[in-house]
Amino acid sequence: MNVTGEWDLQLTVPLWQGGGTADVAHGATRLAQMVQPGAAHEVRTVSVEDAPASDAGDGSVADLGAVVAHLAAATAVLRQIAPRRLLTLGGDCTVDIASIAHLAAVHPRLHVLWIDAHADLNTHETSPSAHAHGMPLRALLGEGHPRLIPATTLAPERCALLGTRSLDPAESNFVQTHRMPLLSSADLQEDPGALPALLRRWMPPAAAVHVHLDLDVLDPRVWPAVAVPEPDGLDVPTLVAVLDAVRGHADVVGVSVTEYAPSTRHDPTTVLPVLRALGVATQDPPELP
Repeated sequence: MNVTGEWDLQLTVPLWQGGGTADVAHGATRLAQMVQPGAAHEVRTVSVEDAPASDAGDGSVADLGAVVAHLAAATAVLRQIAPRRLLTLGGDCTVDIASIAHLAAVHPRLHVLWIDAHADLNTHETSPSAHAHGMPLRALLGEGHPRLIPATTLAPERCALLGTRSLDPAESNFVQTHRMPLLSSADLQEDPGALPALLRRWMPPAAAVHVHLDLDVLDPRVWPAVAVPEPDGLDVPTLVAVLDAVRGHADVVGVSVTEYAPSTRHDPTTVLPVLRALGVATQDPPELP
């Protein structure tokens, strides 16, 4: 089990072009300000210039050049530092292509818990929006635009969806075809035993796991500061209980927190218990401007 302060690397990736919401780049910075100094042995921030229009890709993925540039820069840092335990602060969900691919190479039996209102299982051929932040999990499974697929990919049976409540038809079909475990926000709130049962049958005790947390898994009445809010999400106590259960069963070697849009009126301290439940040492953030 990972305990607070054991991260080898805290990597901040202010990528916003994957979803088109520039505010989430500021969200990455704000999240980094909530992490207590010394929580990680190394602290790095990825920063690249927006890709030129000539590298915009073929139009099937919006701002593809900028997305790929950020992922390449993140991958370069990961290769240099070679962390075995990684804290990633986004930015939009696309940042996790680099982080999870790195951990999957380091931990060959890595499991992934995708805690997100959305499945992020589209490809450039199925996405209604053409935004890359709806594609990272599918890319990590080895499918989608070739410039988004990392060198190390995952098997669908080692990925589970938690709190997911908004899926496009192609995503639903993929989940059903591959029998990916999925517990919606309603499942988690109405049946406290559902997650422990899933963890026992799906993942060996102390297995290496990466926890992807898109803050839109929270109900917007509790936490409205996200890029793509969805109704009927989790409350903070339920999410904390979910994370406690995961950390009690598995070895959390990776955590990512994404899609924080801080310009929306909100209380930043609301999310501090969630970060602590992830094993992140926190401090009160500075006042919002």
